[in-house]
Amino acid sequence: MNEIDDIETSLAGFIKQLEDSKKRFLELRKCSFFDPIPNEYLEAISKLVRIRSFSAGEKLTREKDPTDTFYVVLLGAATAYCNQKKVGSIVSGECIGEGAFFNNDKMSRSATVIAGEHVVAAELDRTGIEILRSDVKLKDYMDKALLIALFKKLQDANQRIQLLQD
Repeated sequence: MNEIDDIETSLAGFIKQLEDSKKRFLELRKCSFFDPIPNEYLEAISKLVRIRSFSAGEKLTREKDPTDTFYVVLLGAATAYCNQKKVGSIVSGECIGEGAFFNNDKMSRSATVIAGEHVVAAELDRTGIEILRSDVKLKDYMDKALLIALFKKLQDANQRIQLLQD
């Protein structure tokens, strides 16, 4: 077995472990996105998410597509492009598609996100999002997590703008 086979075997084992909701919960707990969410609510989220695996070069999202899913990257990194220009990077613990929580199916994706390496992500679809929105306390915690994530993205964008102006 070579090094690549070892990595693929390890990755397959990691993905297999995430089928167990308790292990999935532990992986979600490691993600900075979920820091504001208490364990009892994160357990509920861990039961709603689906684990998705994306190969290097595969698109997680496409610009202008409907915003109907939300991802938190558990492993790997991806790059966001708007109008075919790089606008950001997403790494483990960060989210993609936060607009799905705030829209009513009229918003489209603002960027195409492409896996730069193998990416494993927790996915919430529209049904899962609606379930989370229906619990007032859980919605409040998710809103806080989403606002923090958006603030971090805004800070990053401001820093890039500042670098361009210097």
